[in-house]
Amino acid sequence: MLELSRKSDYALRALIYLARLPANRYGRVSEIAKAKDIPQAFLAQILPILANRGLVKSQQGAHGGYSLARIPADINFLEVIEAVEGPLRLNKCVDGDHSDCSILDVCEMQSVWSQAQKQTADFLSKVTMADMLSARNHGPVNIEVDPASGRG
Repeated sequence: MLELSRKSDYALRALIYLARLPANRYGRVSEIAKAKDIPQAFLAQILPILANRGLVKSQQGAHGGYSLARIPADINFLEVIEAVEGPLRLNKCVDGDHSDCSILDVCEMQSVWSQAQKQTADFLSKVTMADMLSARNHGPVNIEVDPASGRG
């Protein structure tokens, strides 16, 4: 079953929380964890990864914590997921490494996986933290995607 990992889910939740903070305000790990129902110890491991990838910045001190490193419109779901998980890959055969595939020459599925990979990546790269600012619980998020090309 294809499923987003807890690590990716928590990273996205944390960035959405930070996107909602006023400018120049930093969120503490404990505050973010409580607000977004994330285990604090796990979040404390995720946020430095996001900082190393340039998605959040940290500040030490009494008013320290984490904030977005860029404006919400410049941070998309795909880069957050790939920051904590590595490159998105639905199947090994979509990344060009076919060394362990004995049926590649006759495989009916490889093009399906490649298309699904491209459409998933294209969609996730269009959804930004700014889109989440107007999203409501379980409400639709209006992301325009051209079904023919997978592009908005």
